[in-house]
Amino acid sequence: MLFIEPHVGPAPILQVIDSAHRTLDIGVYYLDDRKLLAAVKDAVRRGVDVRIMVEPKPYVMKPWQVRREVKSIEATGAHFRYVPNRFVSHGDQYAFYHAKYCVNGHEAEIGTANFDWSGLGGRNREYLYDTTNPTVVRAVQAVFNADWNRQHAPAWAHQALVLSPGTSAAQLLEVIDQPGPIDVESEELGPYRPILDALAAKGRDLRLILPASINSEDQRDVAFLRSHGCQVRLLPVKPLYMHAKMIVGNALAFVGSENFTQTSLENREMGVLLNGSDLAKLQAQFNRDWARAGGKSPMGGMIEKVKGWLSHF
Repeated sequence: MLFIEPHVGPAPILQVIDSAHRTLDIGVYYLDDRKLLAAVKDAVRRGVDVRIMVEPKPYVMKPWQVRREVKSIEATGAHFRYVPNRFVSHGDQYAFYHAKYCVNGHEAEIGTANFDWSGLGGRNREYLYDTTNPTVVRAVQAVFNADWNRQHAPAWAHQALVLSPGTSAAQLLEVIDQPGPIDVESEELGPYRPILDALAAKGRDLRLILPASINSEDQRDVAFLRSHGCQVRLLPVKPLYMHAKMIVGNALAFVGSENFTQTSLENREMGVLLNGSDLAKLQAQFNRDWARAGGKSPMGGMIEKVKGWLSHF
């Protein structure tokens, strides 16, 4: 079942935690939501074997903030580990454990939201997918087990999930290249040339929403897409921040933690491919976001205002 933030809060994740009978595993970039921590503590008290992994160096976060996060996690009684080193140091390029998921042996939640106030507290556009599909649940469990034990995730898990590092780029390109129009929401755009070129090739059949706070590099990529006829709008960062990573077309959709960047495809990321009734739900939400978004960055709008003011002199 597909859930859309900020409408539902932590409910989909709480469902997985509260329905855990024997095991509960959480692999996430950041975790400090009080309701989730309280639910984890309750799970431990009723005898559930809980394991939690988080990223040791979240972007722009101070070491003391991470220590506070870990202290809160350990206070629940759950078994705790930082993510494996191979996802912390990738050559000379820093890579993150950026996935956001939990699994209890019979149910899994995979999404775009970190388990914190911004992801679940009413600030961000996020998508969460809850499933009892045995193949997907088994794949999520296998990935967690591999990362917990510092092993490689099994190859078959890449077929059930959109999993990075690995084959996720090809899967994302499959969704982009499907016949007909596609709608995309993302926090970041690039640089990753294969995806950027595939988006550009859609021309007028692409509608893309990014946050208005995109950096200068993303602004250049937006100009590149617009030069190919693509439709791009920028959503103001208040009152709702565009943190989602979503692609939807007539036959296939993607929701997950992957930004469409080179770095993201080298992180540990996890997503899913969707079809059926979820497509209509994603398209409906996209249309509402599209109506709210503007076409220019705040700086671009200011430049136009200055030009208009100067034209009077």
